[in-house]
Amino acid sequence: MNAGHRRNRKGEGPRLRDDLLDAVTELLARSGDAGAVTIRAVAARAGVSPPAVYLHFPDRDSLLRTAIGRRFDEFSARLTAVTGGADPDADVLAAAHAYVAFGQAEPGTYRALFSTVDAGPGGLGLSDVDVHPGASALAQLVDLVTAALDARADRRDPWVVTVQLWTALHGLVDLSITKPEIPWPDPHIATDDLVHRLGLAPDLR
Repeated sequence: MNAGHRRNRKGEGPRLRDDLLDAVTELLARSGDAGAVTIRAVAARAGVSPPAVYLHFPDRDSLLRTAIGRRFDEFSARLTAVTGGADPDADVLAAAHAYVAFGQAEPGTYRALFSTVDAGPGGLGLSDVDVHPGASALAQLVDLVTAALDARADRRDPWVVTVQLWTALHGLVDLSITKPEIPWPDPHIATDDLVHRLGLAPDLR
């Protein structure tokens, strides 16, 4: 094999970068605390020495922001893939189902994004003008809810309704992850019901 086309082994090149980002997600999922993400801990998780981390990231905050940003991009892509149709109600419902499906398929990643302590601007080392990695995903939900409310001339505050939707979906997902011994209702039916109760979709029963 030509040296220029040699695949990167563990601990080098682009593969190392991916391994480091995956290690951050795993640490967040396991600890639930952004404070657990240190250069030493990430290096140990990825199976490399701490100096190797600096080949790809200048500091711990940059590493943490990049890892969280990548995962939020994946989450946003799930929402984008099922929305953009002509019916705002259908878009909200589809996004809600995509949200729940993401949490079920990627419980560790979900908890890293939505249940991590100290992952706000301060914990990520953001300045007053920096944008949080999850801001675009939240804006996506707000836009979907706003369109659904506008379509029916509903004068409720879109932000308030978005928060109601988000907290309901988060409770459904996070509790099912952390309390698997409880006989939770079918997530598809539960999602349909909560979206309907928020007045964002027709009664589907």
